[in-house]
Amino acid sequence: MVNEKKAIEANEKFYEAFNKQNFELMRQVWLEDYSIACIHPGWKVLRGTEAVMQSWRGIFQNPSPLDIRLGDVEATASADLAWVSCQENLYVISPNGVLTSKVHASNIFQQVDGEWKMIMHHASNLPGEETVEARVNIGGEN
Repeated sequence: MVNEKKAIEANEKFYEAFNKQNFELMRQVWLEDYSIACIHPGWKVLRGTEAVMQSWRGIFQNPSPLDIRLGDVEATASADLAWVSCQENLYVISPNGVLTSKVHASNIFQQVDGEWKMIMHHASNLPGEETVEARVNIGGEN
């Protein structure tokens, strides 16, 4: 149970960085390694620190404010690996009003030197949901 709690805390730090569009905090969340991977809804797989961080930099440069509220958060952990699944309820304020989207995410963390670091983020839109990214062109990769 202790590691599950730590994994949820690491997951919350990830979404804090996302909501604040804080690139340095996002960089701290991720393990710096060629093996990390990130899959944003509708994007190709991004591998390695440089590609993953470049994607976040692009997403954070979008002028439309983002707010993500989590639901259905569940964590499972072993001694040095943890995975958190959750529903991302996204809200974006755009010139067309507030846009909403629901995405399911699986986040995997590895314990390194006593810290839980993200090694994979995989987000997919729920059936019947168009992503906010598609409607606002967040990050430009889709």
